Amino acid sequence: MTIESKKYQISDSLSERRDRSSVGLIVLNTDFTFERDFVRMYTEQKPDYDFYFNRIHFANPMTPESLAAIGDDLTEAAALILPNYDLDLVVFNCTSSSSIVGDEAIESAIHESKPTAKVLSTSQAVVANFKARGFKKISVLTPYSEEVSSLLRGYLERNGVEMVSSMHMDMDDDRDVAMLPADEIIAAAKAAIHEDADAIFISCTAMRSAEIIPEIEAAIGKPVFTSNQATFDQISQIIGSLN
Repeated sequence: MTIESKKYQISDSLSERRDRSSVGLIVLNTDFTFERDFVRMYTEQKPDYDFYFNRIHFANPMTPESLAAIGDDLTEAAALILPNYDLDLVVFNCTSSSSIVGDEAIESAIHESKPTAKVLSTSQAVVANFKARGFKKISVLTPYSEEVSSLLRGYLERNGVEMVSSMHMDMDDDRDVAMLPADEIIAAAKAAIHEDADAIFISCTAMRSAEIIPEIEAAIGKPVFTSNQATFDQISQIIGSLN
């Protein structure tokens, strides 16, 4: 049987207007953890925005040079998230790299391809979370070398974060960071917390610390904030201010 297809005439109601905000998320191509953390928190909290991931190239080991090099690809990585389409917010998700590349350079690179978007990095989100929660001084736990950790501490200090202690794990591959078991992270947090700290910050989007925040807090008796939790919270704050 031969049939003729009829054309459906679409109405003139289509427009570029969107009912929900849009967030682009740039994640290292070696990161096992950020997306699963983000999707879990998004499912639990049900915020009023849509999100879109893209991966950006990173070559281990984690050194100041390799982490700084990620900045060179930010323009293209942002451009490939819904090409030629405006986003409300673009987020660069890497604590160590964003602290090394710097706020102005990250914003400039992303605005080359997404000129109207607000820009956020993980390191900015960590500072904002520290201030929003009213902490005065913190302990810091990182998986990085001391060289990379010191650069992160410098960023935090320049942005008003007071630290009373720091501990690093001296790992050089972020894929290995994602494999740290919960009991190892908890043990490290117990070793890292200082009695004078109001809270502990656990760095790295690859570390699976956000999902065990209650267990860490129970173990150390103080508040915990992490790269992925802080980033998610700050995204919600920024999008909320737009609506």
